[in-house]
Amino acid sequence: MPALSRRSLVTGGLVTAAALAQERAGAPRIGLVGLGNRGRRHLDALSEVGGAEVAALSDIQGDRMRAAARGPASEAELYTDYRELIADRRVQAVVVAVPNYLHAEVAIAAMRAGKHVLVEKPIGITYEEARRVAETARETGMVLSVGMQRYFNNNYRAIIDAVRSGVIGAPHMFVLDEYRGDWNPRTWQWTDPDSGRSVPWRHRRSLAGSSLLEFSIHSYAFLYEMIDTPLTYCAATGGAVQWPERTTEDNIAVIAEFGDIRLQHAFSCSAPGARWNLTITGASGSLQYDFRGMAIVRAQGAAETNLLSEPTPAGQGSLEAQMYQDFFRAVRERDKPLLNAEFSIEASKIAYGAWLSIDERRIVTDRDFL
Repeated sequence: MPALSRRSLVTGGLVTAAALAQERAGAPRIGLVGLGNRGRRHLDALSEVGGAEVAALSDIQGDRMRAAARGPASEAELYTDYRELIADRRVQAVVVAVPNYLHAEVAIAAMRAGKHVLVEKPIGITYEEARRVAETARETGMVLSVGMQRYFNNNYRAIIDAVRSGVIGAPHMFVLDEYRGDWNPRTWQWTDPDSGRSVPWRHRRSLAGSSLLEFSIHSYAFLYEMIDTPLTYCAATGGAVQWPERTTEDNIAVIAEFGDIRLQHAFSCSAPGARWNLTITGASGSLQYDFRGMAIVRAQGAAETNLLSEPTPAGQGSLEAQMYQDFFRAVRERDKPLLNAEFSIEASKIAYGAWLSIDERRIVTDRDFL
């Protein structure tokens, strides 16, 4: 990433020595946009990290803001318009935790105003949106991190390290099964201007993007670290099968190729309680992970072992807290965060490709991402 210029501290055309000193010393002053379930989790993480000041909060619901003005946000200014938060001279970094369709809009506005940004996943609900966000980060020199906090999951890290070490040889195929129940109904309700009917925002593609972007993107990032090769082919089928009145898919099947590596993925949000599974086959063995605490390696010429038999190291903090620690490090050191835009976009290409394949009923290739 290019070195950040002093414009990273410009607000309203002025640069203050106090702002520069605080950013270099530790955490930038935060402005948090969106105080739903994820926004409140961000506040918890900031409390956990310690030393962070939330200078401003923004949400369209005033009661949410007043309830959130506690802990590191106890002295925060409250804004119903996110643009006023971005214009606040005290805010040095903006956290974007609004519904998906606003991610790109708010992130781009914040970076153009000279603010660093941590934006919830997905970085954009279309590939073109994602590219615009990444390009804005490059143009402005702002630090941009994407909220894919499961990157720090200890089980994921152990499995990634094992596959990269060659314990099962070069990987050939990844088979992922993801199952869940319906989306949380106690979330922001979007009101249809024509019918007046209100529905949870995740039921609408125009607000959430695809279900894979909203949910499976974490698993795709996990797999991409082991695949480490750009997407070359993708085909998918799916739709609103269980709940046809919705526009986001509830059952999806995806196959993809990354050079010589194959991926098969099944997703359903109408199968509560069904077991998740990831099976990786390689040139000299296999690895099977149950997403609960068993990652069985069956390598040729070796005894079957569970990679996750050792207890999780203590004192690391929540996944969100670790995400913030890396974001603050990147701001302080003028460095690229681990969860940078390029990583997020490459990991998300499966979701963007699957959406295109479902809609246009065709095979998607790397040429679609030129």
